[in-house]
Amino acid sequence: MPDPDRIRDALLLHSASCIGKKYLQQLVSQLACLTGAERVLLSQRSGGPHRQLQVLFANDAAGGAPRQLPCNCLFDTRQPLLLGRGLRQCLPDASQQAWQSCLVWPLLDGDAHCLGHLALLDARPDFFAPELPALLQPFIERAGAELEQLQQREKQARRQHWQLLHSDILRQNAQGTPLDALLRTVVQQIELALPEWRCSILRLDSRGRLQPVAGPSLPSAYQQRLVGLAPGPMVGSCGAAVWHAKRVVAENLQLHPNWAPYRELAARFELGSCWSEPLIDSKGTVHGTFAVYHRTPSAPTPQAITILEDTARLLALLLENQTIHRQLDSRSQWYRAILQNAADGLSIIDMNGRFLEASDSLCQMLGYSLDELLHMHLWQVVPGSTPQSIRQRLAATGEDGETFESVNRTKDGALLEVEVSARRLMLDGQPVIWGSARDISQRKALQRILEQQATIDALTGLFNRPTLLTRLETQLQLAQVQHAPLSVLMLDLDHFKQINDRYGHHAGDLVLAALGDALEEVLRESDVAGRIGGEEFCLLLPGLGLHEALDLAERIIDDISELRIQSGHHILAITSSIGVACLQADDDSRTLLARADSALYAAKAAGRHRAVALSADPP
Repeated sequence: MPDPDRIRDALLLHSASCIGKKYLQQLVSQLACLTGAERVLLSQRSGGPHRQLQVLFANDAAGGAPRQLPCNCLFDTRQPLLLGRGLRQCLPDASQQAWQSCLVWPLLDGDAHCLGHLALLDARPDFFAPELPALLQPFIERAGAELEQLQQREKQARRQHWQLLHSDILRQNAQGTPLDALLRTVVQQIELALPEWRCSILRLDSRGRLQPVAGPSLPSAYQQRLVGLAPGPMVGSCGAAVWHAKRVVAENLQLHPNWAPYRELAARFELGSCWSEPLIDSKGTVHGTFAVYHRTPSAPTPQAITILEDTARLLALLLENQTIHRQLDSRSQWYRAILQNAADGLSIIDMNGRFLEASDSLCQMLGYSLDELLHMHLWQVVPGSTPQSIRQRLAATGEDGETFESVNRTKDGALLEVEVSARRLMLDGQPVIWGSARDISQRKALQRILEQQATIDALTGLFNRPTLLTRLETQLQLAQVQHAPLSVLMLDLDHFKQINDRYGHHAGDLVLAALGDALEEVLRESDVAGRIGGEEFCLLLPGLGLHEALDLAERIIDDISELRIQSGHHILAITSSIGVACLQADDDSRTLLARADSALYAAKAAGRHRAVALSADPP
């Protein structure tokens, strides 16, 4: 093997300018070339339930699937391992018994947790020099930092993927897309991102029995066996999840007691595990279950549990919204029957807008007595109208009629949203307008809630990522047309992961909610604030130049540092880092955000709890 000092110098020469994935690839390639080792590989922990490693980069054509590797034994150590002989004792795979020498480093994150390993393997005994681990340690430390950044970016990308999916589903729901189509879309998108998952949605019918509504990857014959299934404490995973109103995880269907009556069925359809999450709405009502099957016995990882919970909340919201819609439609049908049989909500108005007749229900709706209404004109109950505009509208009403939404003002001054149907009739030889009014306040309130859910981050009350990016495009175009300044702040909470790890995710949620409130208090009415993922926020400041934006950023940092959030018996204090960027002549939204993001990283690198401004692209 070449001299270790020469290996170190050559690595410095070839890898100094590389970052991220390119650095890791270059490190593996150069170590193989410089040391002459037969195999060099860089691995990370598998996302599965078992303690396996997944090969990310290697100098040969070995696959990246989880497998047993000699460095599996290093999960709980932070020291490199150098073996010159006897490696076969660590390698149950007979095809790899030719290896004799092994040099393995654990790759650690900032908290000294093992993320993966870098391993050098060779068939020659005592091949690696004893001083090599110490000489290469700086490269290994950097590899750990690069791997941590790579995993964080992948985690953020996955989180943004699910956030975008949920926002898109809620938007489609608000626009009236049929529920069955939305449920199928949710399942299809999850299975597209996680091909090993076989998803199913079961819904409770009016008799309290489970009915399959989505499950494209499950055999139709198996789904038929689920039709009409009665929930019970020991009825598989889904029946028990509905019965207990909590998650039921059967890691091995051939061993779990709930599946004793169904083991033959599971074996026939190649089902190894089933994780079932109940769909519970905001009122505590259970609507059904979201279940995930695997072909082999499997246990859910923490990431899988998060996806189960988030998907169940989304599905429960969709089902709850449909229930509310059905109740409203049923109520509307009932009102129509009353109108047809008892003239409920009816009025007759002359062409000058004066009430000639009114039903009891209309009087109750508006809060007036019949005598009071018969002495009034229509413009007195339609806010924003004038005698002239009302008369013009009445004159334009034809015999075929029309239906439109309007607002009425009640006697006590409240505004009532109504759906109005109007038609011109002849009464005693004179044209009049027959009209009926239906209270649609609940429906409109629900529609506004759905629209808000599709644009607002529920935890902080700020805009979600898609909405903020849309607002950025609008503000950028406006600033360029008006030649006005526009600044962007990228804000990140310092050491937020430590709060989640030490006090739990509920404490983290309280911190994020408090931050959202604090930002709304300090920003102007024209400013736009949004949560773009995790603990990262973006603020749009139209009309502010770089120095003004930096002053505001420093004030925000001071305000955040003064926050005290109570979580149980703990009082939490937080700090933040902010990157500031101002719109330049040739900027688009991507370059402006990238510069603000670079400034944020500069603030973190400078020690956090500060604001850093970049006026132009970094070199």
